[in-house]
Amino acid sequence: MEGTLLNGRYRLLELLGSGGMAVVYKGVDTLLHRPVAVKILREAYASDPAFLARFQREARAAARLDHPNVVTVYDVGQDGNLHYIVMEYVEGEDLKSLIRRVGRLTVEQAVDIAYQIAAGVGHAHRMGIIHCDIKPQNILVTAEGVVKVTDFGIARALSESGLTDPEVVWGSPTYFSPEQAAGERPVPASDVYSIGVVLYEMLAGVPPFRAEKPAALALMHLREEPQPLSLYNPQVPPQLEWIVRKLLAKEPAARYRTAEQLAMVLHEYRTRMTQATGVHAAFLPPTPPSAPGRTEAAPPPWPAAPPPPEPVPPPVEAEERAGRDWLTWFLGAVATIAVIGLIPLWALVYQAWTRSERATPPALQTPTATVALVPVPNVQGLKWEEARSILEAAGLRFTLEEQKGAAAPEGTVIRQEPPGGQRVPAGSEVRLFIAGRPGTVKVPALVNVRSDLARAALEQAGLQVTEQVVWSTQPISTVLAQEPPPETEIPVGGVITLTVSGGTSVPIPIGANLGNLVVLESAEVLQARVRPGEVFAISLRWRPLTTISTRYVVFVHLIGPDGRLIAQEDVEPLRGTRPTDTWVPQMPLWDPHQVLLPADAPAGTYQVRTGMYPVGEPGNRLPVLDPGQASVEAHSILIARIEVGP
Repeated sequence: MEGTLLNGRYRLLELLGSGGMAVVYKGVDTLLHRPVAVKILREAYASDPAFLARFQREARAAARLDHPNVVTVYDVGQDGNLHYIVMEYVEGEDLKSLIRRVGRLTVEQAVDIAYQIAAGVGHAHRMGIIHCDIKPQNILVTAEGVVKVTDFGIARALSESGLTDPEVVWGSPTYFSPEQAAGERPVPASDVYSIGVVLYEMLAGVPPFRAEKPAALALMHLREEPQPLSLYNPQVPPQLEWIVRKLLAKEPAARYRTAEQLAMVLHEYRTRMTQATGVHAAFLPPTPPSAPGRTEAAPPPWPAAPPPPEPVPPPVEAEERAGRDWLTWFLGAVATIAVIGLIPLWALVYQAWTRSERATPPALQTPTATVALVPVPNVQGLKWEEARSILEAAGLRFTLEEQKGAAAPEGTVIRQEPPGGQRVPAGSEVRLFIAGRPGTVKVPALVNVRSDLARAALEQAGLQVTEQVVWSTQPISTVLAQEPPPETEIPVGGVITLTVSGGTSVPIPIGANLGNLVVLESAEVLQARVRPGEVFAISLRWRPLTTISTRYVVFVHLIGPDGRLIAQEDVEPLRGTRPTDTWVPQMPLWDPHQVLLPADAPAGTYQVRTGMYPVGEPGNRLPVLDPGQASVEAHSILIARIEVGP
């Protein structure tokens, strides 16, 4: 679409990126002569009222924000079937790219960036908007160090109602909050948690939780504690680590309530970092009561005021020295006799004191001794051999206790005392509770069961669950397949993989290689059922592997239940605006198509197939060398099956 002029004002220059709902181009405002970023709703979605309504809600919400740390929205418009938002163009790189390029950031850099993120998101919270998808990819950093939060693409206004879809999980699994992982409605503290994950990654170089499957990440956010930051970066001050732990609290009420509050805390911390007096006590965790026999090093007291000089007695007059006061002599003698009589009592007191001194434990005789404290590593979920190495490296001892029948692989640490992150004296002992030899359990039949019920049944049986969400015409969250199959006996703690319906909004992975020229990575099919006479919409995602010298046509065929070709669209990609001989290697492209079904199309199950052939040579299809996850017949790739009928 490069070169397109929207409403005679915004000219598109180059593709910047793409998301699930829209693509973003760099453009120029020809009226004001300034660079802009233009977000355009995908053509395949523009005819869907629900998607269009969400896109317009996004535009209205984002247009209300005016803050130096938020990307500014300039305009919202429509040109024919193209719905777009015009935004501030930010010259810089996203935070994820910065972390990949330089590794972990310095404490000063990380705190400064986190403060600016919190300030921008805090402004949105004041306006009643939750971002819901804070992640480094949505944070832009300019060369001058200015941070801009972008992509309020799934932001929702708190003041509006009826926007919560219980089937939608808002956010990215690596960065979303425990309540988002549980499918609950996000709150401002959910954004605070996500900022905490981003701050952790900036300081450690890696996110606090990592897993291949989104479901495994969700469980980590819900149940596990992250490794102490000091294990990755010894330069992180304890006060800052405490702040990060507060941000990553599982309960929203245990975090800062809004990003604005977090910004105030980080501003104060950043200010005190530069002062020689240290960090304010408000940033320190509450001091636990001291255990018997253990003392903590206390801050040095302020210097005491010098005692007043003793008064100098007045000089004794000569006549007073010369005379004798017999009353004074008499009182002095009485006092001397009284003191001599107290000597036996002093002896008894001395003996009692020496006995108590001998009976006092050595630890209590040195109340001023200091104890070196070290953080306990979080080794839960690791094999005990790996846990041992980590604890010994931290200067700690350990003991093992086996737990029979634990729902975890044998030898895995399922619990530890003290827990990870707690500070203990160097050389302390950590008790590790490890899973013993597991029993076995029969896998139940779960196909056609709702995924939350299936998960509950498996976890009650002591099994772990991973989910793979796929495109399907079945109701959302329905279990379509399971591995291992029913009645299989597996060890307690084993893993069951559920294939779950995500409905038709989930992209269909394909990965087919056509002639070593281009890969069909995925397809998006939003319509599971089409009526005769209606338009069927599909979007294909291509990734060129090399420079293509030939112009190709993309065909989309609808094959009826009897195997006949009922409807088709054969056009060059992107409706002829971007022929294949101009494609750039490794640059993904979305290719929308619309196929009109005849009014007399027979009812039944139809196959949706696609492929490529050179312009003017429909019989010379580009060979499919690797079908990927699809099935192929006569170099025609099967995308999906849809229903046609009234």
